[in-house]
Amino acid sequence: MYNNNYFLLVLTFVSLLLIGCNSGSNDKDGLIPEPVAPKFIEFGLERHKVEKLLKVNDQLIALTDQGLYRYDTQWHALTDTTYHLLDMAIISDTHWIASVKQAERAFFIESGDAGASWQLFDDDFGGEDSGTDGSMNEVARTLVYDPKKEKLYATGTNVLASSSDFARSWTVEEGLWGSMGSGLGSILLHQEKQDVWYGGQNAIENPILEQFNTETYSLTMHGQAIGDHLPSPSVIYQILVDPKNSERIIASGEGGIVHTINYGDTWQPLLNEQNYRFHFSPVFDPKDHNRLFTAGWSKGADIQPLILEVSQDNGQSWQAYTYEKDGLEGGVRSLLAVEESSKTVLYIGLYKNGVVKVSFE
Repeated sequence: MYNNNYFLLVLTFVSLLLIGCNSGSNDKDGLIPEPVAPKFIEFGLERHKVEKLLKVNDQLIALTDQGLYRYDTQWHALTDTTYHLLDMAIISDTHWIASVKQAERAFFIESGDAGASWQLFDDDFGGEDSGTDGSMNEVARTLVYDPKKEKLYATGTNVLASSSDFARSWTVEEGLWGSMGSGLGSILLHQEKQDVWYGGQNAIENPILEQFNTETYSLTMHGQAIGDHLPSPSVIYQILVDPKNSERIIASGEGGIVHTINYGDTWQPLLNEQNYRFHFSPVFDPKDHNRLFTAGWSKGADIQPLILEVSQDNGQSWQAYTYEKDGLEGGVRSLLAVEESSKTVLYIGLYKNGVVKVSFE
């Protein structure tokens, strides 16, 4: 009897232990998933500088220094290939407005049929006299559309402006037309907070990160606070909000990535000591919001490897994956994360060398 009871006790203990182990392996809240090595595939548009990648109407769109392209089984130019596309606002699935440079001109183009055809129109971005002497009028470096207010926002060299008539006429919200500086190259519309965040670099190469409230018209400047964590000179090229926490703002640029978890009251480094490496486009995984991706560009060297950095734990730690070959211009300008066939896929826009597709298998 004693031996039987002892045997049953041991069997019960082992069973409970196995159940506990199986239970823990399925507990996604407490475990960090094992990283999966990415697979890199060169995806066309070689010798193009890819400014931005978008997924619109379930189609991949690339804004480049040689036109705007759509991908089906190959890339098709939707605009004049002498156009340098800087940014594009999606008003609706079919209504698009893009900011363009061409030689010594800067202007907007508009499509009402999802890019099948385009028109130019008169605008006063840069002021009423902008461009009248034949020089380039001020360039709209970023564009974002607020569907609630039915208003476009754009940044220039040192100005945040808005338009209520689809980019025909513009009102200065902050800053001045025709200012000196490297420009404001990042923008985020935070609809929950009614704020427009924008950033870049000023005339003395200090980082700019500012928060404009569209209800109260108040402005909060964060440049000095983030400058404590980034090298000098520095610049902000990307601003995004954590999909899990609307109080958390992430900003990246020259020298690394910083973030705030209390909506700008305090800032901390997220990825620093980058030796002036530019990080243009950190993105969250659309399937797992604890996973972040980033990639960068090292100034001064066209030939460089493509280095993708992945964090499985919200930016606490990072794993680098390198794709290189002889002569590769692997500096990264833009990054898009999408879900395809229930898997996360990255599209990486290179600084002068087209698009690379990354899958995790």
